[in-house]
Amino acid sequence: MGLKRFGVSVPEDLLERFDEIVRKKGYVGRSEAIRDAMRGYISQSKWESEQTGGLATLNIVYQHKPSLMAKLVRTQHNGKAHVISSVHVHATHSHCLEVIVLKGSKKEIENLADEISGISGVEHAKVFTYSIPMETQSDHTH
Repeated sequence: MGLKRFGVSVPEDLLERFDEIVRKKGYVGRSEAIRDAMRGYISQSKWESEQTGGLATLNIVYQHKPSLMAKLVRTQHNGKAHVISSVHVHATHSHCLEVIVLKGSKKEIENLADEISGISGVEHAKVFTYSIPMETQSDHTH
């Protein structure tokens, strides 16, 4: 994999804000930060344009109530997207954080995420999408 050098013109204030993030995150320089930003942009763009499906995480914060937790579990079981795994964290005495790993078509994942985010008591919901090249069975090394 070769590297290609290119120039970019950006407004000064945008570059200053970007450089601040580069420093805060501890990047050696702008190049790796730009590569990370490009990978994220490409992944999001592929997710938005391709209907082939993939992986996503749904991060939710909700009120700690047994009835709400039961509804979340039912909704996950009834969704067409496949729930691969979930991590439940007691964030505070009154709130939980849950990270749900989903696999399925774009529409299946979005539908399940929309349904979960619409449940009363769910205060925050954010989907993170991933465009990962699919492997054949023989490529699987885990």
